[in-house]
Amino acid sequence: MPRARRPRREWSDGVPPELLGVIFLDLACLADRVCFAAVCRAWRSVARAVGTPPAPRQLPWLLLPSPDKPSFFSLHSGAKRRLRLPESIRGARLCGSHDGGWVALAFEQWRGYAAVNLLSGATVLLPDRLRTAHPLAPQANTACEHHMVIRTITFSGSPSAEDCLAAAHVSSASNIAFWRPGMNGHWITCGVAVALDVIQDIIYYENGLKQGFHVLSNTEDIVVYTPNSVEGASLVMSRSSYQIQKRADYRPDNLRRKSRTVSRYLVESRGKLLMVLRLARRGKHGFRIFEMNLAVAPAGGSEASWVELHSLPGRVLLLGRGCSRAVEVSQFNRLQLGSIYYLDDTSFDISLALSSGSKYSSTDMGVYGRKTLNRARSVRRFPRKFTSEGSPPIWFMP
Repeated sequence: MPRARRPRREWSDGVPPELLGVIFLDLACLADRVCFAAVCRAWRSVARAVGTPPAPRQLPWLLLPSPDKPSFFSLHSGAKRRLRLPESIRGARLCGSHDGGWVALAFEQWRGYAAVNLLSGATVLLPDRLRTAHPLAPQANTACEHHMVIRTITFSGSPSAEDCLAAAHVSSASNIAFWRPGMNGHWITCGVAVALDVIQDIIYYENGLKQGFHVLSNTEDIVVYTPNSVEGASLVMSRSSYQIQKRADYRPDNLRRKSRTVSRYLVESRGKLLMVLRLARRGKHGFRIFEMNLAVAPAGGSEASWVELHSLPGRVLLLGRGCSRAVEVSQFNRLQLGSIYYLDDTSFDISLALSSGSKYSSTDMGVYGRKTLNRARSVRRFPRKFTSEGSPPIWFMP
């Protein structure tokens, strides 16, 4: 008579609880802690016994949207994790993000805009229409409203806060629009807009001279949009700019060879405003980083210049339209010093936003930095290609 087999002991049951507690506390990514607790009852008991220690500072996640299996890439562990999202969000086009778990999206590609908190489920609806001055009578007190396609949305604070402002890079009669809570029917323009198709990036930034939405153009000039401060009044945006001295080797984009392209990003780092140039030539990439140097002009106003930084001590850059971040490496030992993570967002195909079921193919993502023998896992495993129906990837700040 054959001997009955003993029940096989799960490998997870043999790890001492003390060691499990050390492992749990060493997990920096919140999603990894959730996966830890889901392994088995013993591990879940350890997670509960440890309690709820202060959540470690989180790195941005790279959201990889999909109608079927949405996921994200963790820079903490260099691993890709499944992400459970409501069905209505899975097929949406992502067009911005903000700290605390917020994303801006279009439920129906070119309409149905909203800010949604993926952690709490809170939703703030955003208008679909843009109000502009009547083209035949711009000085008169008349206006017209029409639909628009939003490329990216940048917030000044939490979208659920009463004092939040939003700036959108749009494809419409104007290329920039503004919104604040209470404006349920439409976005507004400033009245005096930057020339079409020149906006490179938008960031909400404050320094000793100016505060507001800083808009970078392809001429490397900065226009600042600031709201009126009259409480209860309708939103009115004022426009100002810095007197920026052109750098010695600046060349207009129209004088560059067609095989050489440049994309520009704005990043705030250590209280300073950085402009990052992404240079592409026949599939190869290079990057240049400039810091804005500010001064008060003799005749009044703000004088500025772009000063090149040949290194970025102690930092890593994550580039994305309207959602770029500078990260201090000292706070995250799993990052490769000096690396620049970039997405495939150098252009915007409006035809994809106007059609449902479009394939967003991201074939030019990657990590730029020094080649070393012991490269961090987040560098080695960073996705270089990604295709999705509905939306390109985006940085997400949990």
